[in-house]
Amino acid sequence: MKKFKQIAYILLIAIVVILSLTIYTNANKNNDETEKEKVFSQIKYLETKLINLFNTMNNIKTTDYNIITTEISGETTENTSQGGSQGEGQSQSSGGESSKSSDSGKSGESSGSSGSSDSQSEGKKEQNQKMFELKSTDVLTSKEEINWDSIKSEVENIYSDLPSIIMDFYQLNTINQEDILNFNKEYDNLTVIVQEENKENTLAQLSKIYDYLPKFLKSSSQEELYTTIIETKANILKGYAKIDGEKWDEISNDIKAAIESYSKLLTNTNVPATKQSKISKGYIMINELQNAVNVQDKAVFLIKYKNLLEELSRM
Repeated sequence: MKKFKQIAYILLIAIVVILSLTIYTNANKNNDETEKEKVFSQIKYLETKLINLFNTMNNIKTTDYNIITTEISGETTENTSQGGSQGEGQSQSSGGESSKSSDSGKSGESSGSSGSSDSQSEGKKEQNQKMFELKSTDVLTSKEEINWDSIKSEVENIYSDLPSIIMDFYQLNTINQEDILNFNKEYDNLTVIVQEENKENTLAQLSKIYDYLPKFLKSSSQEELYTTIIETKANILKGYAKIDGEKWDEISNDIKAAIESYSKLLTNTNVPATKQSKISKGYIMINELQNAVNVQDKAVFLIKYKNLLEELSRM
């Protein structure tokens, strides 16, 4: 009987130890998955911000049109009938209609509900209106000027998010700490360079920073499709950064590296079958970008670059 109690006691301890280890392992696993999800989200955020900076350098938008809002300051004039249109520069009053004759100098009669002519003696009222228009974002019609104030502001704004992003990177032990440190240094260098308002140097530095994203993904994520696309983009952006310097041979090598990276998706059995059609289309478009390099024309390259990035963003 005593021996039976000893065996039962040992079994009980063993069960408690196994349960504790199982709970601890599952808790660590769940925590690790949560950290990976956070890091993945942070990388996607950085990728979006960096791509916007790249595109802003050449006034490239990934939408066909922008909605432009213009403030119009003018004087109230006689209202047109409802549903009618006014010429550019005219304004509509929100109350009753009023008019003033420049020939006679007499006050007109008010059509408001009060019927009093005293309201006319105050003169014309200033008012602001907003005019909305769709503006094309085509490459060939875009302006060459760079909005450096906007770029500097965006670079500075990202700084406010970097501490929490870097902390999440450090908490995930799979990411190389030296890569994290170097990423931080390169971003500091971007802040210095962007103040000089040198386009080529700014693009080159952005490319250096973006090149860390596929490194972070490879050591933190199981999303093969997204990781390969970011790696492909990193090579494309290396070429894009050299377009103003017309370093066509180097750009050609960068695009070839992008094609080589992207080609892995064509034979990857882990990629969903529903994505295969888009992947095939993307492969054709990257090769078209290589053809644009052979033409050695900046506008042709940027048009195909813009279309390719739009396609890759849909995957």
